[in-house]
Amino acid sequence: MTNALRRNNGSILIADPDVAIVHVVSTILHLNGYFTYSVHDGGTVLDAFADVQPRLILMAMRLPVMDGVSVCREIRGISDVPIIMISVLDDQKDVARALEAGADDYIRKPFGADEMAARVNAVLRRASPAVTGTEVLECGPLTLDAGRHVVRAENDELALSATEFALLAYLMRNPDRVLTHDQILETIWGSEYVDSRHMLRVTMSRLRQKLHPSARQLIQTLPRVGYRFQRIEQAA
Repeated sequence: MTNALRRNNGSILIADPDVAIVHVVSTILHLNGYFTYSVHDGGTVLDAFADVQPRLILMAMRLPVMDGVSVCREIRGISDVPIIMISVLDDQKDVARALEAGADDYIRKPFGADEMAARVNAVLRRASPAVTGTEVLECGPLTLDAGRHVVRAENDELALSATEFALLAYLMRNPDRVLTHDQILETIWGSEYVDSRHMLRVTMSRLRQKLHPSARQLIQTLPRVGYRFQRIEQAA
């Protein structure tokens, strides 16, 4: 299958030094209707990304030449393409590094076929939400255009990942409501993520860092409960 055909069908780029893992992941994705393209070191991911223009990237944390976290940061500087990191470590710090670099999700080895397919499908759903009509949400300095997938703060367009965009949209659609951790995780990530509060905290922190100070204050943290998006007239 040619690279051109993969581009036309929106392939998934796999980056992992383990040839056996690449074969397993490719097989799982092919069985779920996806085309794939693979590389085995961090130094070739950016070139492959430019050539293949994938709809999603599955990338190992540990890559030769350039590690996965560094590659993730590079890609986030030019694109909001969904990224899932693959890790062999059950380490919250490792997960935090991936999420802080801009990854949308992570999966730990060993993983099952159903888990891999579910993670990929969930991330792609967040990246391409069903939008009916034209929805534009406004609150103070923030404007979110759901149809065009654009967020502006004080006339500056913000570079948000698919997950950050979905999270902000959910908050803005529910102003002044207390949204619990579990509610947010189930709505944005899915029911299988309700115990992944660390992922929510890191993603929320990354979202806040990208907002202007005048917009950042609209998201209120409720310790041990969740978050609330305040209307502009109520913000301190």
